[in-house]
Amino acid sequence: MQAEQRLAIKALVTLFDKAEDKVKEVEQLDREISIPSINELRYVGYHLARLFCEKQPEKIDEQIKKAQQHCQRAIYDAHEIGIIYMLEQIKAFKERYIDFPDFVIEVIPDYTDNLRLAQSAATFISRIKENHRDDRGAYYAECEPHYLSLRKVFDTLSVASPLIEKKRSGALRKDKQETRRFILQTLLIILSKPRPY
Repeated sequence: MQAEQRLAIKALVTLFDKAEDKVKEVEQLDREISIPSINELRYVGYHLARLFCEKQPEKIDEQIKKAQQHCQRAIYDAHEIGIIYMLEQIKAFKERYIDFPDFVIEVIPDYTDNLRLAQSAATFISRIKENHRDDRGAYYAECEPHYLSLRKVFDTLSVASPLIEKKRSGALRKDKQETRRFILQTLLIILSKPRPY
């Protein structure tokens, strides 16, 4: 094996470590969504095993390149599926609190900015899927900023949700109390009027 190939393998191991870290990070959102990335990492192992069996330098280079592409695709897939998962959670959040915008804005003053970031990530993913179906792995580095900004939005909404729930249940409790008070006052007025006999 040539010195350049050893360096390429070292760089591949670094890329593999990055991909593995990203897969673990996405697994924290939901274990099942990391399966496509794990499959890509499995292919990396296959190509590494193949390259150590090769005798011809060009075949070794070919296996290194294939393994590198699978690492990149694993990172892209982790970002993509993480973004899609978080977008679904953000959509559910919006639907859950659609009738309580005042509480949402009170707890998350930059809520509209957060939704803009989510839209930007959704647009990026849809364009890659639409225009680069077969070479999405090439966009692994471009996907990361969208994933990171969306992760901040997701974390913000996750933390805000219990606070909004508390405000919402407090408001519902207050509405019930006011309704009961109104009914009681109305009944008292009706009962206090003298009845003609």
